[in-house]
Amino acid sequence: MMDEFGRFLEATPAITGEAKEAARTRLLQAIREPVPMPPMPPPRRRRPRLAWRLALAASVALAASAGIITVRGGERPATTPVASVQDLGDKAARSAETDPYEITPSPGRWLYVKQTIAPLRKEPEPEVDRDRRMTLETWHSLDGKQLALDDGRGKLVTQEYGPGITGADLARAPVTPEEMIARIGASVDATPVTEFDDADATRQERIFRTISQLLGEQPLVADVRAALFRALPMIEGVSVKQDAIDAAGRHGVAFDYTGAWERFEIIVSAQDYRFLGTYGESVADRAFNLPDGTTRTVKAGTPLVWSARMTAKVVDKPGDQP
Repeated sequence: MMDEFGRFLEATPAITGEAKEAARTRLLQAIREPVPMPPMPPPRRRRPRLAWRLALAASVALAASAGIITVRGGERPATTPVASVQDLGDKAARSAETDPYEITPSPGRWLYVKQTIAPLRKEPEPEVDRDRRMTLETWHSLDGKQLALDDGRGKLVTQEYGPGITGADLARAPVTPEEMIARIGASVDATPVTEFDDADATRQERIFRTISQLLGEQPLVADVRAALFRALPMIEGVSVKQDAIDAAGRHGVAFDYTGAWERFEIIVSAQDYRFLGTYGESVADRAFNLPDGTTRTVKAGTPLVWSARMTAKVVDKPGDQP
């Protein structure tokens, strides 16, 4: 497994990415073709599927060396249902404004993110295993443009990777929900759909996925996080799921978006409304081709991504832990 991952890594070009969670849930399109070998893309060009294939390959290799644990969800805590998606956005924003988790962008420093994720059931098929969990550690440059992670053999690798817009871009005044939608929308509009993208994804879906990635793994100051939470209800099609569960078994409430093929959740705590994790599943049957030429069908209801963010702290360099 380690040698196989090493060969995969050597064949993978430098990567930039839109939402990592979006890229993972959209893996269906990525595996239609073997990974191509284009020239180095310019820094602002996003290659979401290749980025997440790198992360998946690393997670598979790590799972082989470290073992995968079985996790069971905890009991559901007492909560009061939110009245609407606008109510959820406002509560999550107020929590972000007072959250002690504070990021001050600083050149050369990195955001360490530790996640619990559901691994793939059988690589390269896109279904994740609801009954198993593993830990994934990543480091994100505070300029929002690079990702570092273990290659599965104890070596840290760094790739260009990000949502196409940085925390610094969003922190320019005025910082309002309307400006968040406008700036992220402009970034989405400026990125042509490639063979790595889901051609069926709407503009609203791409904005939702980008916000999911920003909240989950990018260094954001408090007012930007608050504005993003208030922006989510402004996206047409976003609703509330009252009882959502992250990959660590924590119950919460979710911003929910359903696209043509997949449904996505951005999960926050039902107690203090801080970001917890993500979930995604298919909502319609869809056929795809594996690299070996065989065909598979992903059934409606198949889980495609399940994550829980456990830690997010600023460190000096990739490999450091808080």
